[in-house]
Amino acid sequence: MEPKRVGALLFGLGVGLAALSAVVFGPVVAATEAACPDLDPSYAVVGVDLLTLGVEYTDGCNRFLLNPLLTGGLLTTLAGLAVGLGGVIRDRPAD
Repeated sequence: MEPKRVGALLFGLGVGLAALSAVVFGPVVAATEAACPDLDPSYAVVGVDLLTLGVEYTDGCNRFLLNPLLTGGLLTTLAGLAVGLGGVIRDRPAD
């Protein structure tokens, strides 16, 4: 298979996985529910676990863990873009 087709396949699978997991399971799988009155949210990534594809972030008061399937879908989509663009660049005519 040529890289453009592989890239398109990976892109489609990644978007499908991310969208389906966000609809079925929700984008956040765990969160703290502390009340923080008068909070001016400032979001920041707290931690990334490469083994489980877990991304944890905070709004300055509560912590949230993103759905690993959502993160996996995003990474698959980015891999599809990279492979597809590599195929497009490779197939360009040389001047």
